[in-house]
Amino acid sequence: MSTYEELLAKQSPESQKRIAQKADILLREVILSKLREELNMSQTELARAIGVSQPTLAKMENPGNDPRLSTLKRYVTALGGEMSIDVRLPNGRTIEFHL
Repeated sequence: MSTYEELLAKQSPESQKRIAQKADILLREVILSKLREELNMSQTELARAIGVSQPTLAKMENPGNDPRLSTLKRYVTALGGEMSIDVRLPNGRTIEFHL
């Protein structure tokens, strides 16, 4: 059986790009709603905590949405969490930013 990486390597560069874009969309959708659901919080409750309407929050969790970093920070902060970004450089070094 082939691994994901092996199957992906057999695809054209254009196909690889489309696959990566679709995977990115799915990851954003799953992650945001999963964070909220982990705390048993409804969209309405979280929307209230962020200061937006429930439909606005639903749009944030929709596939294809590309939220700004400041929006993600507000989302995580409203859940009571903290956010950081890890940047892995080509030299193997990782730098972490706490937001």
